[in-house]
Order: sequence, then C-alpha cells, then structure tokens
Amino acid sequence: MAPVQQHARPAPSDPRPPRTRRITGVDVARSVAIIGMLVAHLGTGHDSRGGGWGEQWMWIFDGRSSALFATLAGVSLALMSRSTAREDRPGWRRLRVKIAVRAVILLVLGVVLQVLGTPVVVILTAYAVMFLMALPVLRLGNRWLLLIAGVAVTLGPVLVLGLRQTMTGSVQPSVVFSFEGPVIGELVTGYYPALVWIGYLLVGVVVGRGALASRRYAAILLGGGTALAAIAYGLGTVLTAAVGQGLYPVDVLFWPDVLLSVEPHSNSAFEVAGNIGVGLAVVGLCLLLTSVRAGELALSPLAALGAMSLTIYSAQLVVIAVLGPDAVYYPGSNVPLLVLALASIAFSWGWRAVLGQGPLERLLKISSDGVASLLVPTGPR
Repeated sequence: MAPVQQHARPAPSDPRPPRTRRITGVDVARSVAIIGMLVAHLGTGHDSRGGGWGEQWMWIFDGRSSALFATLAGVSLALMSRSTAREDRPGWRRLRVKIAVRAVILLVLGVVLQVLGTPVVVILTAYAVMFLMALPVLRLGNRWLLLIAGVAVTLGPVLVLGLRQTMTGSVQPSVVFSFEGPVIGELVTGYYPALVWIGYLLVGVVVGRGALASRRYAAILLGGGTALAAIAYGLGTVLTAAVGQGLYPVDVLFWPDVLLSVEPHSNSAFEVAGNIGVGLAVVGLCLLLTSVRAGELALSPLAALGAMSLTIYSAQLVVIAVLGPDAVYYPGSNVPLLVLALASIAFSWGWRAVLGQGPLERLLKISSDGVASLLVPTGPR
C-alpha cells in the first residue's frame, strides 16, 4: 500500500526535502490486519458455531481484518498528502497522479492474484477502485469527508442491495468478473463493494490527519472506537432479534436479515459502523503500545510486516494457491496458519533489516513517483 510516512519540516535554510520516518503504530496495526486476514482464510474456527479450538476466538477476524486494512489505506493516503496540503495546485496534481498510478498497479496485481484461482476474494481490485474514488475529495475538510463516509455507510448498503437485485436477481455478493466487469463488480456486486467500503477509506483519511504521535489522540481512538463498535454491533443484534429472521424470502431487496445483520461481509450499516469502531480501536491501541521505546522495540517484527503488507499479502495468496482450496474450505489443522504467519513475520523482519522497503512497495513508489515527475514536472514552469 502507500508508504506510511511522517514528514518533519526542515530548517528554513535547508534546501533538501523533508526527511521522513515511518509511524510504527500504523505499521503494527497493518500487520494485525494482514495476520487477521490470514486467520480468516486458513484458521479452523471460521464462525462461532463451528468446531475445534479455533471457535473461541478465530471468528472475530472475519470481515473485521479486511475492513481494518481498508481503513489503514485511508490513513496512508492522509500521510501521503500531509506535505501536499501546504503546496500549490501542481503539488496536488502530482499527488493525484501518484495515487492513480498506484491504483492501476493494484488493479493489475489484484487481477493476477485472482487468476491463481484461490477461494480467497482478493481485496486489491476493490482497493484500486476506492483509490480512484477518493481522488476528487482528498482536498476536502474532515467534516465533508465524514459526511461522505456517513452517506456511504448508511445509504450505501441500500443502494448496493438494490443494484445487486436489479443486476443479478440476488442481494448476495458474487465473485467479480463473473457477471459484470471489473469496475461494476467492485462497486456493487463484490464482497468489498466500493460504494460502501469507501466509507472505511475516508474515515482512515480523517484518522491519518490527526496527531498520530499523541498518546491522548491514540486513547481517544481506542475509547471512541470501542464505544462505536459496541453500539453498532449491539444495535444490529437487537434489531435483528426484534424483527425476527425468516419473515421475508431470501434475496428480497429489503430483507431485514441483510440490512440489519452484523455478520461478516453483510455490509449493513451496523456491520460497517461496528467494523470502523474496531479499526479505530486497533489503531489507537497500536499507537499507544508503540508510544514508548520498549513497546516499539518489542513490536518491531510486526511493524516490519506491516511496512511491506502488499508484498506479504500477495505472497500469502501464492502460498494458499499452492496449498489448494481445501486449505481454506476444510482446514484440518492450524499448523499451516501458524507456519505461514511466523514465516511472514520472519521474512519481512529480515528483508527490512537488510534491504529496507519491500519489493512491491518499492515498485509502487518508483512507478508512481516516476510517472508523476513526467506528467507534472517539479521544476520552474
């Protein structure tokens, strides 16, 4: 994903560009999302009703991990645009070109990973569409971004269900590219409908504009996120029980089980709001844990994984393709999950120590910076 960077303003006499450093807490939060998605894919306890030792905790990662991943994408966009906020129009044009180039690369990479034929629904193509959707609104203030996010969260689910019903005859998500085409699929019919999921990204942009180095800000994210998750999940659960399940036939547009559900990937307003709350709480907790030197050092292996999340996510899908679909559909053991998680941490920790930026992350940066320099020169005009 986009590099997570914090810009330090140079001295007035210093002609060099601002030096940057990564925000460890954000990288750690991203590693939680990556490992959480791996648990959702390979863990033995995919829902709370299943069997095996995983049933006690593994189901909590379903849906929430990918939502956290999308929220952190917004944080990254905010951090990319921090220095640009003080620049003129060419600066903003360069930023938009960089984001657009990254979106194209993510789209191509996502399609390639889908061709592997794993049972995993690849999120990168939805990422690409959301990046493009964010381009026109990046310069808006936080209130406008939260307003747009609120519309996406509350009205987006109804719009998505209506379009799905019209296009496919079902409100249930489908595998993109099967019926519609990549853009429409990612906007409406996929498991990560961008018309709703753009809410995660825009909330992430607002979060990323805040004082990420402040413990008070981190505590607010943790407390506020926890409260939001409890309220949203609680309301959805209570309303679902009050309305009752099975009163309406499956696939009717206003089927309450869909609009009120807090089940993973139901994409109801209650599930999305709850997921946003979880994401805010995780980011706040990770920022707090890494606000002291001991925590930063202890979590440095996870931070290394989060710093090259695109590379690790892609590599994990390749491994899952080698393991075969049964590893996802019928996991008989959590050993593959544990081995792959530990290998991901060890690989990224070693790579970062020796080579720095991950290979796919470097590709994104070099490509986007190069195209932006060609299309929007930085020299005198």
